[in-house]
Amino acid sequence: MKEQLVYLGVDVAKSYLDAALGNEQRRLANDAQGHRQLINWINKIPASVQVICESSGGYERALVRALVGAQLKISLVPANRVRQFARASGTLAKTDRIDAKLLGAFGEAIKPGLMSASQLEQEHLRELESQRRHLTRLLVMEQNRGARLSDVYVQRLNRSLINQIKKQIRQLDLLIEKQIEHSAKARKLTAISGVGARTAALLLAQLPELGQLNRRQVAALVGVAPFNRDSGRMRGKRAIYGGRRPVRHGLYMAALVAARHNPILHQFYLRLRAAGKPPKVALTATMRKLLIVLNSTLKPDLIYA
Repeated sequence: MKEQLVYLGVDVAKSYLDAALGNEQRRLANDAQGHRQLINWINKIPASVQVICESSGGYERALVRALVGAQLKISLVPANRVRQFARASGTLAKTDRIDAKLLGAFGEAIKPGLMSASQLEQEHLRELESQRRHLTRLLVMEQNRGARLSDVYVQRLNRSLINQIKKQIRQLDLLIEKQIEHSAKARKLTAISGVGARTAALLLAQLPELGQLNRRQVAALVGVAPFNRDSGRMRGKRAIYGGRRPVRHGLYMAALVAARHNPILHQFYLRLRAAGKPPKVALTATMRKLLIVLNSTLKPDLIYA
């Protein structure tokens, strides 16, 4: 006989969790003790339980790690899909307790996929990489600000802060390197001329779909696909927009290197320039070409009978 599967919705806030299973609801603290209480409750339920929670700006990460560590089934679903499901089902009111019950109903209707340990590692890499990009932006801001300071004491404080930021960036680089050193995907990416460890980490962290999409889909996802701007007899210029900005920024720097040192992409860039394309247009096309190559590199090997 097939084991019964029930869906437990958990709405995550900064300080507490609202959990709902059918008509039973509980409020627990969003800390280690609250997570243990939730795990104990789930383990006492006679049926198989799948926990459904939505992304909450990072407040859900510790809970997800605890549940995956306890080998429990958990799905992390996009908040906008749950809100659309609520509207479709006629639920217009919104409270934490209502949301918890709604998440359970969403799981029962949609049956989302489970989060695996590898996905949890990918989330950890994304957090490290995002923090590094934040510190890099902060470092540039402080360096620019320091160039305008005149007070000696404030200059000393500025230099101290800059050194501290640089130290944290080095620490994050070591953590990221450790995270990807045994990654087969990272080795495949860095084997392509123009792609270093930083770009590989960025792609693995911010573009987990790489290798799972076709060339048009991945170009549109990153925001390097040209879109039409036509109306009637008017034919506008094709332009790129949207997509994942951090990936596009990292890909731009990789394309600059590849356009000079990658034999294939170098010839591709020169051919576009010789055809009269402006440098920026040619470089954007090189970005797209590089992305397609990277996407193809991570596609699973095809086995022919």
